[in-house]
Amino acid sequence: MRFKTVGRLVLLAAPVLSCANPNFGAYFNTYYNIQQLVKRIERLEREGDTLRVRSKYDSLEVKAAYLIKYYPNSKYLPDAIFYLGLAFSRKGQYEKAAKKFREFLTYFPNHPLAKRARIELARVYALDPRFRHKVLDALGDVRTNEAYYWLAYAKYESGEYRDAARYLDSIRGLKPGSPLYKRYLLLGVDVYLKAGDFRRAEEFLNRYLSLELKPSERKLAEEKRGDILVSMGKYEEALKVYSSIDLPPTSADAGRIGFKIAKLQLLLGDTAAALKELDKVSKSAADEKWGAMLLVGRIKLIRGDYNGAAVEFDRVAKSAPDRWKGKAYRIKLVLDEWRRLTHRKDPASTYRRAEILYFHLGESEKAESLWLYIADSLKDKKLSPKALYALIYLNLVRGDTDKALRFKVRLKDEYPKSGLYHLVSKLLGI
Repeated sequence: MRFKTVGRLVLLAAPVLSCANPNFGAYFNTYYNIQQLVKRIERLEREGDTLRVRSKYDSLEVKAAYLIKYYPNSKYLPDAIFYLGLAFSRKGQYEKAAKKFREFLTYFPNHPLAKRARIELARVYALDPRFRHKVLDALGDVRTNEAYYWLAYAKYESGEYRDAARYLDSIRGLKPGSPLYKRYLLLGVDVYLKAGDFRRAEEFLNRYLSLELKPSERKLAEEKRGDILVSMGKYEEALKVYSSIDLPPTSADAGRIGFKIAKLQLLLGDTAAALKELDKVSKSAADEKWGAMLLVGRIKLIRGDYNGAAVEFDRVAKSAPDRWKGKAYRIKLVLDEWRRLTHRKDPASTYRRAEILYFHLGESEKAESLWLYIADSLKDKKLSPKALYALIYLNLVRGDTDKALRFKVRLKDEYPKSGLYHLVSKLLGI
């Protein structure tokens, strides 16, 4: 990340201004401190020191806001607005950041930082799922390598992989010493992997591995290698690669890779090992821990442990971020209803249990058994015709047309006045 450095004019003007304005010293020091802070942030970002740089963003926000509040007529007001937007952006406060960058571009479109502001606004939009469609508009006519990077990133995150590859191909002359170079290579691996171009994905990965990497970066590269192998269907090789990556057990990185390991173990038929791995993931700091709980819930559903599954989905629905809650909430409601119906023997509850088994839990044989019980034993005038209709549908889905026709005959003979009969011909297509 490169920032505009302040020119020497302020130093030349200092003696005059300091005589005219007794507050000039404080004013100059405020902006000078912002300059120095931005340089430190730039250095820490280049070094990848994410821990130490976080507090610097807070300081940048405070200092920029101070200059805006107490020196609103300052010639450095545009710079302060830009840096306040930058602080919000780096802290993940994307709406606030976008507002400041738009404000900057509205009032200072010809400022030397305007080009940088457009790229930073594009970055904010690319990182926020709500605004990824605005990246191109944010950039205007700016077409630097970094601009192409954020266009590619936005398209990749939106699932438009061919467009992402096209923007990546527009990046020219990027050198290994550039702060953008490593991110460009890693994005290239992901983009070409999703686009199905494994050769290009491996090419980008090998270029990344040829660089001088920190241990954490090399581990990330190995994870990418595993991703390529998975996409090529080489599951056992991918499992070996993922399992060889040494990470702190409860870290976010360990949880993310553990989730990939568990899914491969399930693909390879080792459910017991997958459950052990998912248990570790659920105790990690990874966002994937919620996915692990959902996956455990689904495994319990398959095994018929509906109460155990309900516990897993309930944990996600109550505590997870919104993107995970939505996946858990519907099945949680179904399982809550299932638990209420479990001990009820009335015909309506029995019929509803069959619906839940068939449409939500994938238990077609158990559902068929309950619908047969309703049709053969209960002889309920309202629910038995519905059970026969459900049996017709179930057997049609299975492809057993003869059996479906037998239930059609029963529906006509046993319940000739049922309003469902006229729907059967449409269902059968005859």
